[in-house]
Amino acid sequence: MSKPINPFELFASVDVDSPIIVAVSGGSDSIALLLLASSWAKSVDASLQVVTIDHGLRPEAAAEAAFVSGVSEGLNLPHLTLAWDGIKPESGLSHAARNARYQLLEEFACDIGAKTILVGHTANDQAETILMRNARGEEGEQTRGLSGIAPIMFLPKRTTLIRPLLGLSRNHLRSYLRQLNQSWIEDPSNSDEAYERVRIRNALGDDEKRIFELCKFAELCGKLRQSLSNEVASVLSQHIDVNQGPVYHISKLALDSRPTSVKKLALQVMIAIAGGAEYFVSDRSVSRLLEANCESRITMGNSVVEMNELEYRFYREKRNLPSVVVGPGDHVLWDGRYMIKNNSASSYFCGALSFDQLQHVEETRGRKLGVKPRAVLGGTPSLCGDGDDIILPFIKGFEIPAKLNLTLCVRSIEYFCPQYDLSLLEFIDTLKTRMGSLRHVD
Repeated sequence: MSKPINPFELFASVDVDSPIIVAVSGGSDSIALLLLASSWAKSVDASLQVVTIDHGLRPEAAAEAAFVSGVSEGLNLPHLTLAWDGIKPESGLSHAARNARYQLLEEFACDIGAKTILVGHTANDQAETILMRNARGEEGEQTRGLSGIAPIMFLPKRTTLIRPLLGLSRNHLRSYLRQLNQSWIEDPSNSDEAYERVRIRNALGDDEKRIFELCKFAELCGKLRQSLSNEVASVLSQHIDVNQGPVYHISKLALDSRPTSVKKLALQVMIAIAGGAEYFVSDRSVSRLLEANCESRITMGNSVVEMNELEYRFYREKRNLPSVVVGPGDHVLWDGRYMIKNNSASSYFCGALSFDQLQHVEETRGRKLGVKPRAVLGGTPSLCGDGDDIILPFIKGFEIPAKLNLTLCVRSIEYFCPQYDLSLLEFIDTLKTRMGSLRHVD
């Protein structure tokens, strides 16, 4: 007989001062999460809101949501179904569905003042993830990918996503449900071997000894990942400089004196900051950078990396830069690098600074902009409102309208950030504050 599950241990880290969202699909894992959370919430006077996401991909989804609604009603808990509307992508559907799911959950969390979302990933999910990533050879040298599914993750707006069931197997949870005579829904896609995860799941079977060995391995890799992230955040916080443009500088000596793993991750972080890519450049690409000559200029991850004996220098390359109109009330992520929030009554056009705009600005001011290297200007954002004024948010001497806000965004760290990288997240927050000084008028 399985060991009894103690809900108080599972939810010990959950903040009860605000509403708590429980994401439930209807499968055994999430139904077990719902019942356990309900039992715990009654004892600690926590407020639960059950949410089901309908991705609009299967005709059974509506019936599954109705099933979850019925279970929730039996527990006297409110239930809501959120739909992923719109045209679905032809490729990368699983990735897009995951992003849409968490975006819907976080938007709703913000609407009701919830700070925490509970999801039902299990030890089986963790073991499958490790085997899948190991088969792909992901991040092998730094073990970052092999840290697997983190118990806690931070979403883009800093909502905390918690996975209380990572230490429990699916069989254990199903035994718990059977003891309560609680049914669940079997998703037919979970038996379709066209999916890699299903093939891994079938190969792994019910071998709980191996499942928990893989989970222990992931936990160790998570600790190593956290230690590495902490060291990189410390190095960058101490040695990074930001000049107008923006252009980022870091002492070559400060990096070269660190272990290779620290140098590689620090470079990956800086390339992500400067280039705005959704993911870090590969370990192989960074190795190429470390092997380059001392006087080098290399582009990767939409970033230009210049290196000499004294420093590394990073800025956005002048390529594939978008243009967008930001209307009143709009929040737009431009170029994957800057979140623009327009709380004014006017529309603004945002794009990369063109040659004609640069010429106009410098002729109007009677001097060249003091940005070095000049190539940085090709990737700097420019904003134009109703008049002829050109606003360069990260160049000194330009004022941004009071109700227009433009903030650095680093998707590869800020979006879906595992607890192991919290120090990197905190570093990004301090960097945003420091970048505010670039706007001070000369």
